[in-house]
Amino acid sequence: MSATSWGEIIKEHRPVLLIRPDVLVFYPSEGDPWTEKQILSDSKTFFVNAVAHELFSPLSAVMGLLELAKEGDRVQENLLKMERHLNRMQRILEQLILLSKIEQENYQPFVRKIDLGQVLKEVVHEYEQRIAQKRLSLSLEKTNMMIEADEEALKIVLRNLISNAVKYAKESSHVEIKTIGDLLSVRDEGLGIPEQELKNVTARFYRAKNVRGISGSGLGLAIVKHILRRLNVTWAIHSKLNVGTTVFLELVGVEE
Repeated sequence: MSATSWGEIIKEHRPVLLIRPDVLVFYPSEGDPWTEKQILSDSKTFFVNAVAHELFSPLSAVMGLLELAKEGDRVQENLLKMERHLNRMQRILEQLILLSKIEQENYQPFVRKIDLGQVLKEVVHEYEQRIAQKRLSLSLEKTNMMIEADEEALKIVLRNLISNAVKYAKESSHVEIKTIGDLLSVRDEGLGIPEQELKNVTARFYRAKNVRGISGSGLGLAIVKHILRRLNVTWAIHSKLNVGTTVFLELVGVEE
């Protein structure tokens, strides 16, 4: 996609967070853009506090449940609750390990020619049960686009984006996945992200205040950012509170 096309995206979809392989810029609905340095400065103390909260919160819950289990009442129920909290900690640690691997200098994506349409169908299929539970309609526009990418890394990206779209979509609303030229977009009609928080959503453990009651680690978009940086992909997030979120990815097609 040309610089002009990204300019059009920014013009039409502010507020928007634009993430290039070498730089991150936030364009608010009004006023001057924020540089990556300003964004990092704004949230530099968040990471340590977030790690402590995300790991110690389920740990404290498990310790409390262990005390209750000693008393002999509702043991089975408490064991199931402990299992859920421990599974949450395991998921967080697995995502941190994945993020660490991606950030290492010697990480090399296995790039080859892949069928984007087939990959999208496979990933969407993984969420069919959740889509049905929320009575969502999902449109997946057919594409024969071939791209060069690391298939497993791209699937991690798509799982995060589609999972977020389904998770935060309102009941009985619509999720749309389509390609326009070299641009892939994933759009939901969901909770949206408050404008003042949009600039921080790719930081590790960051979760907007309006979704903190919904299960999640806050690591998904951080993983997406680092994978796409390794794959040299430019992408952007546009969101409006109580309207929804659209994520744009530039995936350059290649000849079959």
